[in-house]
Amino acid sequence: MRRLLPISLFLLPLAASCGHAPQPPGVIRVAQDSDPSTLDPARSYDTTSIIFTRLMYRGLVEYDFEAKIHEEVAQSYSISEDGKTYRFQLRPDVRWWDGKPVEAADFRYAIERALDPATASDGSSFFTGIEGAEEWMKSLETKTPLAHVKGIEVPSPREIVFHLAQSDSTFLARLTLPFAYAVPRDYVEGLRKQYGSGKLLSDALSEHPMGCGPFKFAEWVHDSSLRLEKNPDYFRPEFPKANTIQAQFGISTTLQTMLFEQGSLDVMPITDVFPADFLRLKNSPKWKGLIADAPMMDIRYMAMNNELEPFKDRRVRQAICYAINRDRIVSFLTGRASKARGALPEGVQSYDPKLFSYPYDPAKAKQMLKEAGYKQSAPIPMIYPLTEPWYAKAAQSIQQDLEAIGIKIETKGMRYGDLKAIASRRGPKGGRLVMQGWLQDFPDPSNYLDPLFNKRSIRDAGSLNRSFYSNPKVNELLDSALLTPNGPARWQKYQEAQRIIVNDAPVVFLHNTRRYVIRQPRVKGFQLHPEWNATYEYLTVD
Repeated sequence: MRRLLPISLFLLPLAASCGHAPQPPGVIRVAQDSDPSTLDPARSYDTTSIIFTRLMYRGLVEYDFEAKIHEEVAQSYSISEDGKTYRFQLRPDVRWWDGKPVEAADFRYAIERALDPATASDGSSFFTGIEGAEEWMKSLETKTPLAHVKGIEVPSPREIVFHLAQSDSTFLARLTLPFAYAVPRDYVEGLRKQYGSGKLLSDALSEHPMGCGPFKFAEWVHDSSLRLEKNPDYFRPEFPKANTIQAQFGISTTLQTMLFEQGSLDVMPITDVFPADFLRLKNSPKWKGLIADAPMMDIRYMAMNNELEPFKDRRVRQAICYAINRDRIVSFLTGRASKARGALPEGVQSYDPKLFSYPYDPAKAKQMLKEAGYKQSAPIPMIYPLTEPWYAKAAQSIQQDLEAIGIKIETKGMRYGDLKAIASRRGPKGGRLVMQGWLQDFPDPSNYLDPLFNKRSIRDAGSLNRSFYSNPKVNELLDSALLTPNGPARWQKYQEAQRIIVNDAPVVFLHNTRRYVIRQPRVKGFQLHPEWNATYEYLTVD
């Protein structure tokens, strides 16, 4: 049931325990500023949704703490010499929460749901390389549905085979994403009969999850709280180590900081807290050894809609890149960010330390606008998310920088879900200037460059390419790189593509972030994962 609670009410369970009574062991207390947008794996693509979806569901393969892929629900797998056939054998001991066995057909069903246009999954493009995927999607749109995607075979309940149209160096990594997590086919079809198809079905599965992961769904009060309980029948009996995850939503970073210092939260990201709070926590002897940090592996940027005026003109886009003082924006994050050099953060293959980076040069920006014949009639709208405090300050800074060269903009902060809907919509009703970020799905240059800059990622709705940028040479390089085995030849193609992208300036690359997470002394076994923001199944809470 969806309902809103006054902030004073949903803080009571946390505030009541502030140091006045011993905390129950095995309960992990966390907080977020907003609800998950969904608990349906097919649509889980924002950070908060992935955190909780991942704890309830599982895929064929998974990343370990060294960013290496290992078997998860799969017991073993093999890849053909030509790189086009992937064969998986499933473990016999994996069961849904209702006791029924997880079968290969459940994985096929999950990926077909992600591909189904009616599901509106952000992950559909990750699986269009499977043989017959495009034909299957078209058959659904034309109301002449094929039974299944041709390239997904289920020879037996414990075996699934994927045939790719072309070899793809990243396909195994794509199977680690929530979109490829198994969902129980019979259970979801039962929801379909009750609630309907498309978004209605997705909403129903989100409200009534059925997973096989380490934690079971217990209760979700929207805009207030979510509780997960230990799954005693999880196929890895050593996990989870905790009994309960209690998440509170609608709590600002300032309130989260206060509650953590009072002892009412156990684990808290401090990447986005206000500078004064961050510095106090980071430098306090009390928390020494209890703060972990690592690269976020993200890119924060401002997209310019390349299909709309005035951003069709590369000179205007380049002028904007020169006009923005990125050093000032980085300073807002108090040592938690570094100026970006292109789309790839340092540490990702194909990162180029010599890649051209636009300096702050307002005079050059003015000259380029003059050469482009730029004339403004009405202010250009720019939207930014309200998820992190620095966005508002950066938006104001950008507004000042652009006004200094003769470009007037109007800024508006939005909830992430609303911003996403506008930013991913093609045409004049979509975004013009959009501040946002991209966090890697898997550690490969393709995961940055393909979603953000390949023509294949442009959609009329749900577009991942939010600058709506397309350059035939870039498209060719990116498509070719996917077919090239890992090695120097592949990495060079991505470097060449990125040089073209930076020159075309479809976006302003702002910065890369470093993430920081603080924990209470009673939390044991904490370790930052290279892929996932939260891996609570490994934590012990005294």
